[in-house]
Amino acid sequence: MGSFLSLPVLILVASIQASVTPHIRFWDGAPDLVFLFVLSWSIHAPLDESVVWALVGGIFQDLLSVAPLGLSSVGMVLAVFAVHYLSHQVNRIGFFWLTALTLAGSLFQQMMVWLLFAMLGFTMSFLDDFNFVIVPTIIYNLALIWPIYAVSRWLQRRFAVSRRIES
Repeated sequence: MGSFLSLPVLILVASIQASVTPHIRFWDGAPDLVFLFVLSWSIHAPLDESVVWALVGGIFQDLLSVAPLGLSSVGMVLAVFAVHYLSHQVNRIGFFWLTALTLAGSLFQQMMVWLLFAMLGFTMSFLDDFNFVIVPTIIYNLALIWPIYAVSRWLQRRFAVSRRIES
């Protein structure tokens, strides 16, 4: 059920990211809502479902931006594997781990997208992009992870109950 739920949720989130977040930019950074939903969902979901969320989220994000199709999915899929590995190593992912995952995952996702854009021949200035895009995006992501995590967790619990009733 979680894989099917990714379509409406991520279409809505990618649409909000493409239409609303450009109006709340700080320098050139904006919250990466799709990444935050994928990260939040993957903490309590099986690996295969999390990978579906990462692929679907990356594709929808790229469809509504100037990025080549699939570019955003690369960093999200790798982040999902890291979350899956970490969730098997620690007893519970609480405040510290969610904040650390958001920080590390946001940095990794933004650097991966920057690197792939550079490899595709786009003109890039690392210091300017790091200071004016990547750092503000990380700050936004750190500020928004908790409300997004709460919504994601509510959706998971809501549809986990319906799965038990259907079985």
